[in-house]
Amino acid sequence: MVGLSRSTRADAVVRRYDYDDESVIVADLGSVDGTVDLVDGTALVVADGDTHEFDVPAEASRAFMTNGIVTVEVEG
Repeated sequence: MVGLSRSTRADAVVRRYDYDDESVIVADLGSVDGTVDLVDGTALVVADGDTHEFDVPAEASRAFMTNGIVTVEVEG
């Protein structure tokens, strides 16, 4: 079973997909180039020269950014 929640933050659409064994948080930042790193429950997103910090669950295990889409995977 997949659960889905959606919200809009600033100029990004954020969705959370809940699966049996993990959750996935996805944010669409538009057509920007950038990177994302996880540090102590925070996703650090660097895009177009700006740095943004977002709280994520402590269980977040992986984050990546492709074509302006930030994806954070949370196990458990």
